[in-house]
Amino acid sequence: MIENKNILIIDDEIDICKLISGVLEDEGYNTYNAQNSDNALGIISKDSVDLIILDVWLEGSKLDGIELLQEIHVTRPEIPIIIISGHGNVDTAVTAIKIGAYDYLEKPFKTERLMHTIKRASETYNLRQEITSIRNRSNYARDYIGVSNTVIQLNQEIIRLADVKSRILITGGSGVGKELIARLIHNKSSRSKFLFTRLNARNINAKEFEDRIFANDDDDSGFIRELNGGTLFINEISELSMESQKVLLNLVNNKYKLVNLDFRLVASTSKDLKSYVSLGLFLDDLFNRISIEQIHIPNLIDRKEDISPLVKYFIEDYVVTTEINHTIDITDDALAILQSYSWPGNIKELRNCIDGVILQMNSENQNSITANNIPIEIRENNPNITSNNE
Repeated sequence: MIENKNILIIDDEIDICKLISGVLEDEGYNTYNAQNSDNALGIISKDSVDLIILDVWLEGSKLDGIELLQEIHVTRPEIPIIIISGHGNVDTAVTAIKIGAYDYLEKPFKTERLMHTIKRASETYNLRQEITSIRNRSNYARDYIGVSNTVIQLNQEIIRLADVKSRILITGGSGVGKELIARLIHNKSSRSKFLFTRLNARNINAKEFEDRIFANDDDDSGFIRELNGGTLFINEISELSMESQKVLLNLVNNKYKLVNLDFRLVASTSKDLKSYVSLGLFLDDLFNRISIEQIHIPNLIDRKEDISPLVKYFIEDYVVTTEINHTIDITDDALAILQSYSWPGNIKELRNCIDGVILQMNSENQNSITANNIPIEIRENNPNITSNNE
């Protein structure tokens, strides 16, 4: 059974599009063809596209392949994209993967290689969607999980900050749990009976944001009315445009003359905002307003003793959330591999790993996570595991 039915092929050479289309249609896929970025974006906006094959060099196109990849990945991150090119270049391949491409194939490629890559991309993205669905049904932890002195101090700081009225800036690397900290502060405060409102800075449009603020005057369910009493959390505030920063600063300073304005602002960032201020990318006045209280979350690699309790919590949470009728455990050797890995994506990467492993185990009717269940890329990057041991 084909999971990804509709595939868009983007290549400035129409013969290449027809050739790939013929191969895919023989395998049961439906295909669309586009020779430039405008045509491609038009198809994506009005048709159901499940996977994209994109050429790096789009002659005569407004956007080249890399620019188009970036555009699609921001607006439609759920679509897997396979980059192809007749001009093999390691730097281009690395750039494409960093932006969000699933894989990079150099022309000419064999049909078997293309079909295998499409199959893997489909399986990977379907797995991500299933994990996201499970995560959305999952309850948030009541505390920040861990046993290290760092985590003990973090939980103490959460309790302290819950009782203060100041605005808070949460800093730390990607995936360390900044939003969780914000939610815990909200949940343990007197504001917990009101809403926790989350905004992603990248998606905030200055005019729309300002319109939502003023909509409060005409609509009983307006943005400010719903927000009042609660917490406004802005994720990765460094990505706010300068115009949106000015709107937020006006809101914080109540330049809009809103009556009975009462909410707490909590922001997060993985960037050095002081450097952004120095470079003129972030308003100094806004930085001073949002960082009255600061809390920093260290990377997981700096507190590896927290990996074991985190793994056990994720397993238990998965079992409860998905209502599995049996317990799941993990062997010591599997846990040792997880504890020795560097986890560049921090807690988020660890949780994705555990969720993915259990999903695979369920299809094989396993109840115990062993070393062989751990993804090979984690085992291969593990300095404590030799080829013989593996």
